[in-house]
Amino acid sequence: MNPDLRFAHELADMADVISMSRWRSLDLKVERKLDLTEVTEADRQIEERIRERVARDRPGERVVGEEFGGDMADISGARWVVDPIDGTRSFIRGYETWASLIALQHQGITVCAVASVPALGQRYAAARGEGATADGKPIRVSDTDRVEAAMLAHTSISGFVRVGIDARLRSLAGRCWDSRGMGNSLSHLSVARGTADIGWSARANLWDFAALALIVEEAGGRFTDRSSDSPVGGAGISSNGRLHQIALEAAGLE
Repeated sequence: MNPDLRFAHELADMADVISMSRWRSLDLKVERKLDLTEVTEADRQIEERIRERVARDRPGERVVGEEFGGDMADISGARWVVDPIDGTRSFIRGYETWASLIALQHQGITVCAVASVPALGQRYAAARGEGATADGKPIRVSDTDRVEAAMLAHTSISGFVRVGIDARLRSLAGRCWDSRGMGNSLSHLSVARGTADIGWSARANLWDFAALALIVEEAGGRFTDRSSDSPVGGAGISSNGRLHQIALEAAGLE
């Protein structure tokens, strides 16, 4: 296995142990950050442990993470981009729709990625030029080529309302065969494994998309990352490729 990807799996293993030990615990500590989003002790502990492990075993590499930051504008050299728990609200409520996202970038380009969904027993991974896998088996996007036959996976409707694009979501969903609210990670991972044809996140940041984009692309799909559009992030669109232009036009990102 690619040594960078092997190390990413080791980081994900460590994250899984921490997250699953606190998931559905009755004494989980939850706080609100300055942006009023929730953070748990598990989010912080995972990122702290990953930073410690990278500093020890990969001293020439940096970490940019959701909880403890880092210079997102500095793309020089190698950096790990980490979202310790993507879907913290799901984690807090005991839903399974959350993931730990880990990506390695060189000069701002993601070269390997792991998305671990331990509550569902799923592990997605990709290395640039080597394809994508789910639980060690190759995955591929769908071949759906008509929006009327498409499955749309998206983040929470309230998120679309907050950024004023809920009408666009309803319009696209109304054209599709079906749609599901699955959260950020599972929306795009579903596209990668071919169970959804379009994935749409209303607004997210670098750490939300870095790993997911590579997994989708290595599975044969496309990913448009607009997370740098503003200081608070931007939309993300994934697709099987055949429906990408339709999705971008529907989202107003063409």
